[in-house]
Amino acid sequence: MKEQLISNFLKSDLTARAMTGLLLFQEPEKGQYAALGRSYSYIGLCKCMFMPAYEARIRLVHDCFYSRLTQKYPEAAIAMWCNLNTHVFEVASSDADLTTKVEGELLREEVGGTAIQEGKVVRIVAQRCDCGPGAAAAITEVGGWFEEPVIYKDGWEHYRVIAHEKSIITEAVENLKAKGAKVELVSIKPLRLKGVAEDLVVASSSVLAGLTDRQVKALAEACNQGYFEEPSKIDLDYLSKRAGLSRSTYAEHLRKAEGKLLTNLSAIIQLAADQA
Repeated sequence: MKEQLISNFLKSDLTARAMTGLLLFQEPEKGQYAALGRSYSYIGLCKCMFMPAYEARIRLVHDCFYSRLTQKYPEAAIAMWCNLNTHVFEVASSDADLTTKVEGELLREEVGGTAIQEGKVVRIVAQRCDCGPGAAAAITEVGGWFEEPVIYKDGWEHYRVIAHEKSIITEAVENLKAKGAKVELVSIKPLRLKGVAEDLVVASSSVLAGLTDRQVKALAEACNQGYFEEPSKIDLDYLSKRAGLSRSTYAEHLRKAEGKLLTNLSAIIQLAADQA
């Protein structure tokens, strides 16, 4: 099965892309999400499939234009994808005018590009990539790799780092600090080998397809607050109060989000069941 996955992967045009990531585009008029596509690092793929893996959430502050920009505009968040030839950005904020301001500064920094704005969200394809030695290099040069997009929010730069040895995560953190960054290791945990392999066969349509904004937010908050942990850290009363919703309304958002998520993942679930 693993050999077949690699064979199929090598035959696909995705092997020409160097970076990892799932690009989600929001459709404000529908309040839904759709995926444009994803690409994988072949080297990272092989390591993930045949070695134990660890996942870490790292956030850092260093001398970076995008971090400074979100520090200047704390109500805005920037997601960035890079394929070493160009940058793709998605900027979102609580206000359309603020999004336009951030867009303008990004375009000036990137020396032009193409931008499409839909309300509070704008997507920008820059004319070029000018990535130099930075946080990403500090992670990869010690043997780690990261999943895109990189998120910039409140002056912090957020990475999801993958490594086949826990010590590589530690090395990456120390390497970032040595380069002058303020670093916080938010979390680190084993990454199931089967989970990594299954992730490769997710269709290009997003696992969030069909979910509304409210359902996505309800699901994210439940995950972040430990609702799905065993035993659960909090209950629906707590979550609904935080969201300013009635218990029944929040529960409905969560139930529908769970249902759509499982439906989108049904093929992978069946694959795992067939292999069990």
